[in-house]
Amino acid sequence: MTNMLGGNIKRLLAIFIILMFAVGTVFCAGCGDSGKKVDIDMSRFELTFEDNFDGDTLDRTKWNFGFEVEEGKVSSKRKGGFWSQDGAIVQDGNLILRTDWRENGENGAGWYSGAVMTRTDVVGENLFEQQYGYFEARCKTPLFYGGWCAFWLMPYDGFAEEHANQLSDKHLHTGVDGTEIDIFETPFAYLGRRGSVINHAVHYDGYRDYLKSASKVNIKVSDLYTEYHTYGFEWTADYYKFYVDSRLTWEVGTDGYTKNGKRVSHNIISQVKEYMLLSFEVVSPDAEGNTVGWCGDPEKNDKSKNYDFAIDYVRVYQFKD
Repeated sequence: MTNMLGGNIKRLLAIFIILMFAVGTVFCAGCGDSGKKVDIDMSRFELTFEDNFDGDTLDRTKWNFGFEVEEGKVSSKRKGGFWSQDGAIVQDGNLILRTDWRENGENGAGWYSGAVMTRTDVVGENLFEQQYGYFEARCKTPLFYGGWCAFWLMPYDGFAEEHANQLSDKHLHTGVDGTEIDIFETPFAYLGRRGSVINHAVHYDGYRDYLKSASKVNIKVSDLYTEYHTYGFEWTADYYKFYVDSRLTWEVGTDGYTKNGKRVSHNIISQVKEYMLLSFEVVSPDAEGNTVGWCGDPEKNDKSKNYDFAIDYVRVYQFKD
């Protein structure tokens, strides 16, 4: 997701994911949806944000488009494709983030996708931001090769410069000053019958050379590409809890996380306000032109079709005093 992810890191992540699938540690064939079913006690919360997308246009008091564009344009480069304002459509009680191939697109031939966020065009000025609480979206994702849909959070200032230069910062190797929180992503369609899985991820310590990541990639979701599913995220100063259809699928505390079988003792729990994003992205080829390692080859999609990420609602709750 992160647009600063370096080529070497992407290749290492791709190799890691492929190896995990190969040894059968990230897919539980025939075992149903991953995670333990839990009753989330919503009496602890009060509603602070809601959009049911009941109108016919994007509510611009709640959402901005997920990118800045040059004056007079409606689209801009994003990784291996383009984000376009006309790819965000409200119809039939859903926000539709559409990806389609445009031979004669505004920025040239390519895949054009919709994305929205609760940040304005000015970094640090947000339509909605919140520290802690419960975030939830009900949505349906398309089967698309070489791309992914996502519901995610970013620090209120979008990782300002100080986040990318922390060698002398007291928060080095922590996420307390803000993390990219990927509540869910869908990059695995290219794996065929094994690709009905999503992942959660947390990126922290800044981008580029400072980037560090924790993830859970074995979340099996039945009928992932044909049915609506609910993705939830509970956040306090002490933990992150990720849910899929009321199943607790990943939990991280201030004592760190396990990666490659080893314990990493970094505190990755953000303690600043964050804003929301919903997006559809197409992978960027690496220096050798490879795409399959991360999420497949977009050339395998039908360029005559639209691919729609449909969001039924987004709701956010804060803990009651």
